[in-house]
Amino acid sequence: MSKKRVLVVLLILAVFLSFGCANKGRTNLSVSNNETEINVSFPESGNSSWCPVGSQLQVKDPTTGKILSLTITGTEKFENKTLCKACVETGTEGNTSRFEYMWSEDKNTTVWTKYNKDGNISVRFIDLDGKKTIIDGAGRTLEFGNSGEVSSNPV
Repeated sequence: MSKKRVLVVLLILAVFLSFGCANKGRTNLSVSNNETEINVSFPESGNSSWCPVGSQLQVKDPTTGKILSLTITGTEKFENKTLCKACVETGTEGNTSRFEYMWSEDKNTTVWTKYNKDGNISVRFIDLDGKKTIIDGAGRTLEFGNSGEVSSNPV
């Protein structure tokens, strides 16, 4: 299974978590077919929280045996809002990519960040109250406003 496909699956599962669609009475959930195996676990203490720290989403590719894990690590301040933060690492030894996904309790703010191998931001996508911003590793920005206008800020 391609990295892109696995990341899409992780994104979907992260959205389920952030919108509270997972059954909070359960501590473990597993889904599998011939192509993918997905495991979701909630710590007992996190079942009633909008940001259940320690919760984990795992996607396993049965053909390669590779496992991607997205783990909720805690909260972080961003633009004066408290966001729940989840991290995922993918790749092979010596060639890994790290991603962070953050979201607000009201679902009006989300931030996706991809880091390069040196730990620097490679790309960041921010959706803040309907305003979308994409920032590349060089600091160039592309903004999409609520009115549909597009602006850029080249470095």
